[in-house]
Amino acid sequence: MHQLPISADDRGIVAYQLSFFCRSGEESGDEALDRLLDYLLESGDGLVGEWLGPFEDPVAAFRLGTRSRDSDGPVADLLTLELHVGVAEIAESVIAASPNDEWGIWGCDLLATITLSGDNPDWALVHQIWAAVVSLWKAVPWDESSGFEIAATEAPQH
Repeated sequence: MHQLPISADDRGIVAYQLSFFCRSGEESGDEALDRLLDYLLESGDGLVGEWLGPFEDPVAAFRLGTRSRDSDGPVADLLTLELHVGVAEIAESVIAASPNDEWGIWGCDLLATITLSGDNPDWALVHQIWAAVVSLWKAVPWDESSGFEIAATEAPQH
């Protein structure tokens, strides 16, 4: 069973965020998101979603869910997938998560964040995204409650 560290935004919506620090070499947020979505579509179930934005070049975001086999709708609540590209763009997040670089994330150039909210999270898609960012970009997972220990407790099964 997944234990969600919860936080509320200004509207009172409860959410869980899982972040991944990556070394990608991607040029823009849109380019990175396109690559990740292509990977997910090639290796998993059908997806439903909507592009969020437009944002500045280093940032891209998408609301995403696993497509139901019985309809065009999602099987669970949509999650938000947000990508920030560039060492300078994510430097503050890198330093906040690992001030002494004990996890080797300094120099990462992509931060991928999944935000889950609602009563029915799409855990299967979270695990597909997790496996994809590890495969594509050697991602290191992190969340607010477990820090980098989340990798040992929640890593997806391959």
